[in-house]
Amino acid sequence: MHRRDFIVRIAVLVVAGAALVSVPPAHAAGKAPPPAPATAGPDEVVRNLYARYAAEAYDYRTNRKLAQRYFTAATLKLLDKVDAKSKKNEEPGIDYEPLIDGQDGEVKRLAVAIETATADTATVAATFVSFDAKMRVLFDLRLEKGAWRLEDIRGHDGSSLKAVATEYLKD
Repeated sequence: MHRRDFIVRIAVLVVAGAALVSVPPAHAAGKAPPPAPATAGPDEVVRNLYARYAAEAYDYRTNRKLAQRYFTAATLKLLDKVDAKSKKNEEPGIDYEPLIDGQDGEVKRLAVAIETATADTATVAATFVSFDAKMRVLFDLRLEKGAWRLEDIRGHDGSSLKAVATEYLKD
């Protein structure tokens, strides 16, 4: 084998090997992406929430500044009441993760699409596979203060974050 042929073969192997190696995005390595900017569309807001979820950044509810970015004022007020009662009673008021519609789960093959939209409201569907089950979560968003914010998150069985919160506050 000539030296030139040898170098070409090595180059082909290096390129082929590089194609097989996938570098995970920064958020998959544990670094959360920044919050969705105020200019993000409703589908981009939902994709951003799932990217943060993948990075195990569950702070969209617990970090007040982020919560204000993601939720409408009315929904945030409701969630604040749930949090206050939860602390007082030392029990979780919302004991599941709305993004995955369950307490445990994974998100594989995520697809996000706007289902309906008007000038100031939108419904975005997130479909994915969690433990071999096909999941569908709906996000109701409202344009508020120039940014798309979550009004509610609805699961597969018709339940919703706001319904769970309201029910918890009844007791």
